[in-house]
Amino acid sequence: MKEKDLLSSFLVGNELHDSVTFQQFSNFFPSAYKNHPDVKSLYRAYLDSRHHVRSKVRRNIDVEVRRNPFQLDQLPAQPETQPSTTGEESSFSLNEDDMDIEDVDKSLTLDQAIQELVLAERIFKKEIRQLENECSNIAKDFQDLDRDMDAVDLPDMPSTGVDEEALMKDLQELLELSNAIMEGNSANP
Repeated sequence: MKEKDLLSSFLVGNELHDSVTFQQFSNFFPSAYKNHPDVKSLYRAYLDSRHHVRSKVRRNIDVEVRRNPFQLDQLPAQPETQPSTTGEESSFSLNEDDMDIEDVDKSLTLDQAIQELVLAERIFKKEIRQLENECSNIAKDFQDLDRDMDAVDLPDMPSTGVDEEALMKDLQELLELSNAIMEGNSANP
């Protein structure tokens, strides 16, 4: 069964009453108000609200199915009673350790919930310490690299400004040389 079908049948399936009839709805009111015109308006508002809730649940199911990386309909059908022929687990086999899926019906006592939260806090603190150590190591590497770069002697670079007079003088000399070469070539055919 596909995940979407499973969720739809569980959350918005036919087992759940879509709505009550107007007669049942009006019976919830005292007899003096059963025939009041606002009861019909309330009934319509109830039906609209119920329709919107069911539509939202369907949209959420669609989003969950698209977002969930563990697709039930993509699992290979393997009977659990057959032993592995190679003696090793297949790389595609799934076990409870590989999946990070909680049992939806699992209810915890307050002490169990606190223990799980304390354990999660320890795990997160350990990860934070590891990340801080990695960041410190990277910062040290950058400092070492910066010191190494400061130790490198670069050749003296000419000033970045352009000396226009020297440039014009060089261009004029180049132009005169080019003209002299051209005159020499035209004189010797």
